[in-house]
Amino acid sequence: MTVSKKAFAACAAATVALGLTLPAAAAPITPERLRNADNEPHNWLMTLGNYPGWHYSKLSQINKNNVQNLKVVFMASIGGATTRTVTTGGNGNEMAAPLVEDGFLYVVDSHNKIMKFDVRAGNRAYPMWRHDPQIERFIGYTNTRGMALWENSVLQATRDGRFIGINKDSGEKVWEANGQEKPGGPNAPEFVATTSFSGAVLPFRTAGGKDVAIAGTAGSAGIGSVVAFNPKDGTEVWRTYTIPRPGEPNFGTWPGETWKWGAAMPWGPATFDVATNTVFIGTGEPSPVYDPEFRPGDNLYASSTLSLDAETGKMKWFFQHTPNDPWDFDSTGARMIFDFRTADGRTLKAVSNWDRNGFLYTLNAATGEFLQAVAQTDNINWTKGIDTKTGKPMEYLPGQVLQPYNVNGPRAGRTREQAPMVCNTWGGSPTGIWPPSYDPTTGISYQTRTSGCTYQTMVRSTKEAFAPTARECLGCSVNQVQVDTKANMVAIDVRSGKVLATHTYDQGIPATRQAESGALATAGGVVFTGWADGAFVALDSTSLVELWRFNTGTNLKGSAVSYSVGGKQYIAHIAGGSQHSSGIAPLILPTAMLVVYGL
Repeated sequence: MTVSKKAFAACAAATVALGLTLPAAAAPITPERLRNADNEPHNWLMTLGNYPGWHYSKLSQINKNNVQNLKVVFMASIGGATTRTVTTGGNGNEMAAPLVEDGFLYVVDSHNKIMKFDVRAGNRAYPMWRHDPQIERFIGYTNTRGMALWENSVLQATRDGRFIGINKDSGEKVWEANGQEKPGGPNAPEFVATTSFSGAVLPFRTAGGKDVAIAGTAGSAGIGSVVAFNPKDGTEVWRTYTIPRPGEPNFGTWPGETWKWGAAMPWGPATFDVATNTVFIGTGEPSPVYDPEFRPGDNLYASSTLSLDAETGKMKWFFQHTPNDPWDFDSTGARMIFDFRTADGRTLKAVSNWDRNGFLYTLNAATGEFLQAVAQTDNINWTKGIDTKTGKPMEYLPGQVLQPYNVNGPRAGRTREQAPMVCNTWGGSPTGIWPPSYDPTTGISYQTRTSGCTYQTMVRSTKEAFAPTARECLGCSVNQVQVDTKANMVAIDVRSGKVLATHTYDQGIPATRQAESGALATAGGVVFTGWADGAFVALDSTSLVELWRFNTGTNLKGSAVSYSVGGKQYIAHIAGGSQHSSGIAPLILPTAMLVVYGL
């Protein structure tokens, strides 16, 4: 549903009466424009900025010499929890990044409502339309992490499992399609019913001339899948499942029938390598979560990087980061693609991700060959390190076994007092919620994370209590306590494999996730991010010393973008989101605001 045409006409008449010019339509977002998005630094045409997933701006008008003069130039309410039409789903978290094309800005809130603003004036956001997909029930968490622009449409994958195409000029729905698995697939009906979409959509034209848009499923159980749909009408083009089935390669890494609800949901953002016609995407943790005893084995392809043929969805290769994952170390963050020089002198294309297990991995993009892993923090204790040849944790034993990691995962019968301390903490470590940034001029990647550790245990009840559609371990409750948590921005030189700088900020909010906005590096030598206490900050890209801050007064989980209009650079992000239940967190209320800064 979109704001009525009569209401829009009335607004247009009032605009004329004020002597203003009616907003003009922007040009179509063609496959060529998306392929060459780096040539339009004044725009931000896709969630990660470009197909390689760099989340980097070439604009430099705002730089480390003048960023202290940055100020809020306008704000606009975008709805969020205040306008929700369903009682399910909670307050929601504003996790999406704005998209900008030629002075028109698009946002999507946590309840899947999309708004378009005219921001060409530079001092206000003029609302043009608002589209409500009329979600009747939320499946899973209340959030969404992006939309996409394609030709004359805005593409959306919703939390209730639909694909929607919206006219980007009028805001009217053009088409709608069911994005859930068709009857006859490997998922039981109860698992199909609990599958949704929360990640950003990625549209492109394949080398074979096929137009597709990629979205990964989200859910608590069943078998995850990466879905390619036609951006013109939402029809399914291909679907690749993230758990091997009987008769397929690598089947057997789940005991018995546990593969049927193993999840491995690819809910984070995908990236696309145009030259090799390859889609890269990460997968989530295995289910039941926190219960490795129930599913001994590697649990493929959970917590992995997948390389898929863009034409067919056929898997080219995979690399698993945490076999038999017991700690919810899902691996759903953005896969950055860049040129890499190996220690033996080879220059090749690499794919890299900031993993939730505490390491930044770099792999050969063509083959999946392990190249290097860099510890994001110095307190990792769940493993003694990563094997430099295989890329697996040093304790890893192949086969259908319970992995003997350096710290035991949750175990049945263990009391809360017996829970071991696991570092790094899973809560607030990098996932598909927030993007890293990669500066192609320096080879440095930036990412936010929460430092600290977690005490984890579970209280077993009975096998009969197992509810596979719920995100839980086998009939148990999980007790998790995070300690010594602080917000961090980390800079790693992916060429040398060294941590160059770490910025630490103690917000005085214990036991919560504190840094979930990701990083935006710019050609001006500034890195932007936001903290859980509402502070939006600018850091020096070399030293990570804070140069400027503004407190928005609400939790920040949406990533920042940069654009320019009329020769002036702006920084924009969405503010608002619910927090966890400890400390002052419940008092930081979930708002949903577009905030734009300029000099």
